[in-house]
Amino acid sequence: MVRRGRAGFTLVEAIVALTLSSVLVILVGTTFLVQNRYYAVQVERSAAQDNARMVTEMIASEIRSLMASGVVTAENHRLVVRSPMALALVCSKLTGQRYSVYMEGGDTLIDTSEVGGIAMLNADGTWTYSDDVWPNFFLAKHAAGYCSANGADTVGAGDEFIDMKKLDKMFGLDPAVGQVLMVYRKVEYSFGPSGLDPSTVALFRRLVGGSAVEFATGMDTSSQFMYRRAGGKFTGDYVTSVGSTELGAIDAIRIEAEVRRAIKSVQADDVTFGWAVNVPLRNAR
Repeated sequence: MVRRGRAGFTLVEAIVALTLSSVLVILVGTTFLVQNRYYAVQVERSAAQDNARMVTEMIASEIRSLMASGVVTAENHRLVVRSPMALALVCSKLTGQRYSVYMEGGDTLIDTSEVGGIAMLNADGTWTYSDDVWPNFFLAKHAAGYCSANGADTVGAGDEFIDMKKLDKMFGLDPAVGQVLMVYRKVEYSFGPSGLDPSTVALFRRLVGGSAVEFATGMDTSSQFMYRRAGGKFTGDYVTSVGSTELGAIDAIRIEAEVRRAIKSVQADDVTFGWAVNVPLRNAR
């Protein structure tokens, strides 16, 4: 009688198979962890870059249009500016110190609740600013007839002609026909402790007199504003603050945003990304 062989593994074969499978599991697991860590770092790095660019571009987009002496406060972590909303032109003077002005789009293109004042362009290119709210110098709409008498083309543009008041008291002189005016908002940007994450720094924006809004979180204390005065050309010419008597000499503002993001899902160092933008104040020259 022939004896049949038994199917199965020997102990040595089982140990070898177990060892190989363990190595395979470890390799697959290690690859997964490495890929997961890489993905987590890339996600946070992308978020940090987007955050830093958003911070700098949001501020830059508003301060690029500043007029001469448009900077009110220039500190390392605080910047206050008079941001233009609309230009206007005095086209008629009425009795009782009332003025008819042409403003493209009228008051429909601006948020009058944000108005922080009105300015007058002087003959030497400087501006005289008067901080005030819209109701204190706005009188009425549909003043087109007064300007038409002085040759203004008012066809289909009735809403763009506005009566204003008290301009002589605001500027200390009586604006003449042809005088250029500017309606502006006063805006404050500041870096300070985040209300959402007190361990980080945030960017705040507020209309002067209003409440601050936290626009971006996750920066560190190296985020700052710097200023260059007339005559400077290079990064080394920027300073961290400018006194009140020299604000009119500022011709460029540097915005530096350093973003830090912790990677909580994996064991990895924080991701940091710094981004800086130099904004020439072309209208201030």
